[in-house]
Amino acid sequence: MNCFSIAKKMQLKNPSCLITLLLHTLLTGWAFNAGAAENYQHLSLSSAIEIALKNNVEKQISYQSAAIAESQYQQALSARWPTLTLQAGFQHRDKEPMFNVPASQVPLPPQFMAFGIASITAPAQSIKLMDQNVSTAALQLMYPLYTGGKITSIINQASIGKEIAQEEFRRTSLQVVRDVKRYYYAAQLTRELDNTAKEIVSSLSSTRDFTKGLYEGGSETVNKLDFIKTELAVSYAKSAEIDFASKHKAALAALANTMGASWDSQISIETPLNSKINQDPQLQALVEQANQFNPQINILKLAVRASNEKIDEARSGYFPQIALTADAKHLDSNSDTALINGSTKDSWTIGVGISLPLFNGGMTSNQVNTAKLQSSQMQDRQKLVELGVATLVKNLFIEYDSARQQISISEQAAKQAQENVELTSSALQIGASKPQDMIEASILEGIVKGNLLRAQHDQQLQLAEINYVLGAEAQ
Repeated sequence: MNCFSIAKKMQLKNPSCLITLLLHTLLTGWAFNAGAAENYQHLSLSSAIEIALKNNVEKQISYQSAAIAESQYQQALSARWPTLTLQAGFQHRDKEPMFNVPASQVPLPPQFMAFGIASITAPAQSIKLMDQNVSTAALQLMYPLYTGGKITSIINQASIGKEIAQEEFRRTSLQVVRDVKRYYYAAQLTRELDNTAKEIVSSLSSTRDFTKGLYEGGSETVNKLDFIKTELAVSYAKSAEIDFASKHKAALAALANTMGASWDSQISIETPLNSKINQDPQLQALVEQANQFNPQINILKLAVRASNEKIDEARSGYFPQIALTADAKHLDSNSDTALINGSTKDSWTIGVGISLPLFNGGMTSNQVNTAKLQSSQMQDRQKLVELGVATLVKNLFIEYDSARQQISISEQAAKQAQENVELTSSALQIGASKPQDMIEASILEGIVKGNLLRAQHDQQLQLAEINYVLGAEAQ
């Protein structure tokens, strides 16, 4: 018998935490830890949260993402610094490069005509340009002087990316806290339902034994049908008890998984369900707090800022790029040659370079328009999320307030149901009531107590959901 059929027969709404628990188990599986099993006895909610924040794998992954974003920001900052590059090399040629000068006639000045000499012949010669082996070394520097705001925009985007990663890390931490509360409250609910089922089993067992004694003793007020009904009622109550016990174990297993504990850890919880929550949240204040602290809204606010920086980056294409350049070179060979000698081995240059785009087919203007449209889209998405979060807060507040009212009603009903059981039991002892009346009174008490437990659980669960959506623990 599953929790749905039991809830239906007992006229109980199915606890949402159990559905979430089953979905979590199916979709995420169990976290298998290679370490030894841990033992957490009488675990409090605050201790469970502390352990989860320390060991939860999802939080560790989110922390690494924040560290990556910080590294990317430092990488972007490097664009403000000059780049210094050392290049070195060695070349070996198959033969020495030569420059061959052919023989030529060199005319002489007119005064040499008196001697009958009009020109002289320069013989052919070969000039060695460089050796077969040449070593080179060059040190190059480039420092951006003006980029039209491109570097500043890229750095600002990286800085915003770092803030987004930090906000994601905060959201993961909030989610871990919310999940721990969800499964802790589920464990509390299933344990209390199990205890209630045990009480009903005990009460119905007493009724069955009493009915059996009357039936076997030949009482005229009790027949075999009455005994069979009490036996069936006990069997049904035991089935419910077994189901709640298994759900309690599953809730503890999910709690261990969220805490990052070993799959075979032993856990028992400390506190029962608390119906006295000293908080009276106001809807308007909750919505305002959500708009200020909700991680998803804050991430979109940062994304809007990043998209505006993207516009500035695209606009930088309209402006020139100016940089200071310098380099120093050293050439080395085995001997002095025409190209490599004492005066040419070492040299350096310094200058300023400028690059100004004159025409690129409208690419820059289209990039600017695209960035503007993306920024507008992000702003609309932010408004949509803000509206969605406000609606979600309102729905959670309504459910929280409904659970609080249900607790008030169910507490009184639980007292009356218990009194009804006591009076019916007394009447049964003197023959003023039938075993069927005792069965109905016990089942009714179970239904009323189950409704009270569910309302107490839902109140705490909705408050945990509200705190998660707000992005900060309620004070």
